[in-house]
Amino acid sequence: MAVVGDPRRLKVALIGLGRMGRTHATALRDVPSVEVVAVVDPSAPSREAARDFFPAADTFENYADALGSVDACIIVSPTPLHPRTVSDALAAGVHVLCEKPLALDVAAARNLHDAAEKSGCVLQIGHWRRFSPPWATAKRLVDDGAIGRPLWIRLSQWDANPPPASFCDPKVSGGLAIDCGVHEYDLAEWFFGEPVTTVRAWNLPLVDVSLATVGDVDNLCAVLGFASGRTAVVDLSRNSRYGDDVRTELLGERGAIFVDLLPTGRARLADADGVREIDGSQAVDATLAGVAAQAHAFARRVAGDDIDVPTAAASARSTLIGHAVMESARTSREVTLTP
Repeated sequence: MAVVGDPRRLKVALIGLGRMGRTHATALRDVPSVEVVAVVDPSAPSREAARDFFPAADTFENYADALGSVDACIIVSPTPLHPRTVSDALAAGVHVLCEKPLALDVAAARNLHDAAEKSGCVLQIGHWRRFSPPWATAKRLVDDGAIGRPLWIRLSQWDANPPPASFCDPKVSGGLAIDCGVHEYDLAEWFFGEPVTTVRAWNLPLVDVSLATVGDVDNLCAVLGFASGRTAVVDLSRNSRYGDDVRTELLGERGAIFVDLLPTGRARLADADGVREIDGSQAVDATLAGVAAQAHAFARRVAGDDIDVPTAAASARSTLIGHAVMESARTSREVTLTP
């Protein structure tokens, strides 16, 4: 295992130490290919808290002061700040792993994709579920033909409680359809290997009435269509109360794959031989495992390894679908998308 100061480790600035930033910080302590040498946050208490995670790291109030001393940055700041921060990092020749969504504006995300291509820097998006053991195992099973051709997928994300209305504001976080939904839309296209072509969505009755003041909802469902005739069904909620419940169910020609996180992360394969849990798919905390694995993949990608990581183009796609979900729910009409 590499040690602090090892020149083989990717020297990283962690930008943002809020709720999700602390999840990244916790995960990054166990990633030997990454060394966090700087932590950036405008909040003095957050900068002080950074020392509990990375005692040797420098702390900064402004990310611009950290970019000159690192190879890469991991951006976990509020979504509206992503585009400018990413643009400045790329201009400084710094590789970027940015939390999802990259930008609420689809065109901005596509422009950042082009900027990364021109700069020669890696721009990876934090679709961590692709790297978390339960979903990574499920994708391997699909690619290996374990259930034959996948036909239908259900993707559920039910959070126990909603964040404050100020965060749920679609202008701030993208709202339920984007902030939560982009993970599911990305997985749908990732598993099927083709783009969504149609969207039909419905908002369900409001539970937390404070969300109405910012124009968001706390429950919705959407049906995503594909040119092949396959279908994805997405259901999102912010009021399951019993815990953060995330499930993915894939139905194929010869069986099914089930991914769930409660009571612990795992993937199960169901076929003519029965239903069985797949070794290597288990994760007590699938979020931490996924965030750690995506950081390692990021370090490998920066090092030049030819591995598949979600790009800015993937973020633009999932955000585009999220906007279509909101439009369909608002107009009660199906929305057609172009690849």
